[in-house]
Amino acid sequence: MAVGLKELILGGEGLIGRELTRQLIEVGHQVVSLDLKNGHDLRRIDHKPYVEADRVWFLAWDTGGAKYHSASEKQHQMFLNNSEMAARVFDALSVTRTPFMFVTSQLAGQPSAYGLTKLMAEGWATQLGGRIARLWNTYGWEDPDSRSHVITDLVISGLVSGAVRLMTTGQERRRFIYKTDCARMLRSFVDSDLMQVDIAGPEWMRIGDLAAEVANQLELPIVQGALLGEEVLIDPLNELPDRKYEVTLQAGVAMVIADARSYLKRRKE
Repeated sequence: MAVGLKELILGGEGLIGRELTRQLIEVGHQVVSLDLKNGHDLRRIDHKPYVEADRVWFLAWDTGGAKYHSASEKQHQMFLNNSEMAARVFDALSVTRTPFMFVTSQLAGQPSAYGLTKLMAEGWATQLGGRIARLWNTYGWEDPDSRSHVITDLVISGLVSGAVRLMTTGQERRRFIYKTDCARMLRSFVDSDLMQVDIAGPEWMRIGDLAAEVANQLELPIVQGALLGEEVLIDPLNELPDRKYEVTLQAGVAMVIADARSYLKRRKE
């Protein structure tokens, strides 16, 4: 990897963005993060940051876990937010021609505001010569709210209520990859000759089995939900040929639990 590059991360305060920022700084790069969380609305940003960057990592999107992006009352605003953001960012990139990568999802093309806007943006990014990275179920600690994902939610339910609580029957499947592995593979992809890549965990796993792992580590019972969970069983086809997983699911869950305990301790102080 070249050193000393000026990296612009759109969505740098999110789960993957923070980890990517840490890794890039660690290897000697300069990083600028633009994110709603640090006061930068990408629907309003002009061309200047793109001109000053050597590379752009387009991670920002209006999204969250399944409970967020499948909610009917969120659809209009997600269509609006993501369309406006894509238009502003891609227009800037069409002018500056800064090399960039767009992060999309296995859910691109699914009939929701999230899936349809991701598919639109994939086509737009490709037309502009950008790289495309499709992700499957990246996880790590997130402050729990309406946007947090399933592993954070399961861990918090256990620590707060004394039982690991599922919203569903737990039969739906996912391919989980820890945030450090995901960010490392994104970096390898951008430094390769590839233009598209799929980044996923090594195997499909039932949410019920995931809940059992969380419950085992917390030494708590499981309360199963009644809803039927949704699943999109699209296998990754364009994976990195030299991919390696450094964090097992067991180890990743343990780190989320440790972060959750620290979060709850801070909330009490």
